[in-house]
Amino acid sequence: MADQRVEVGNVRLAVRESGRGQARVFLHYGGGNLAMWEAVMPAFERDARCIRLDLRGHGRSDAPASGYRLEDMAGDVVGLLDRLDVGAAHLVGSSLGAEVALAMASRHPDRVLSLVLDGAFASEYGPYGLHAAADLAQDPETQRELDEQQARPDATYPSAEAYLAKKREVLEQAGLWNDAVEAVARYGIAQLPDGTFANAWRKWARDEYMRHYYAARFETYYAAVRCPVLLLPGSREMEDALVAKAVSAFRELVEHCEVVQVPGVEHPFGWLMNPAAMADAVLAFYARIRDG
Repeated sequence: MADQRVEVGNVRLAVRESGRGQARVFLHYGGGNLAMWEAVMPAFERDARCIRLDLRGHGRSDAPASGYRLEDMAGDVVGLLDRLDVGAAHLVGSSLGAEVALAMASRHPDRVLSLVLDGAFASEYGPYGLHAAADLAQDPETQRELDEQQARPDATYPSAEAYLAKKREVLEQAGLWNDAVEAVARYGIAQLPDGTFANAWRKWARDEYMRHYYAARFETYYAAVRCPVLLLPGSREMEDALVAKAVSAFRELVEHCEVVQVPGVEHPFGWLMNPAAMADAVLAFYARIRDG
């Protein structure tokens, strides 16, 4: 297993590689980092070159002042493939990582062999949106919530252990804590200039991403995808009628798109809490597209 920092455009990205063979790139959820994939790596690295990275603004990658649109982060991944001499790769994305992977497949179809998406299941607005309003500007309640969130300062802690203790308290209450989750939390701690500690997903990165996220229409991305796609919604997502409607519509926009629900999975923690089941679902998909 090799860790390095690779310069791509104006950012240095933290990258971890293992295995040999056809490239598979793993993109983490918002607030996560490359450590989230370690629980499933034994299943994937036996016959593939597995590339994990911290997206810009996360983990141990640089956090520039701007550049947090999905297209910006997708461009980082394309640039990384160039630097690693990878022509095309299979992409696996969770939540934010799924959105980035989808954006990359829509804009750079020649660089993506397949998509596995644990996320990008519905847009916020539009015909497959979760809100009745036409867009964020016409949705004052959601706009107010977003404004309040962005006005709220970062939660900081006097020590790394205090940060971890709070993280554990919150996630244990939801039944979402184990050694893999702790490893992600520990890897993702940043020490700030004043000596306090916080999540490495810096506030300016989160705020800019969220401003662009509400304008995303994932149906336009799906319509441009040319590779096979596997959607992995959790049971809670599919219990929402609006999400189920969007997933069904998105499936029809892609020539080869499968939807598989892994029992007992809580988005986006399936890779950490149910790694064997998630890996089995993905490997079965790879086998189908290889043999089909």
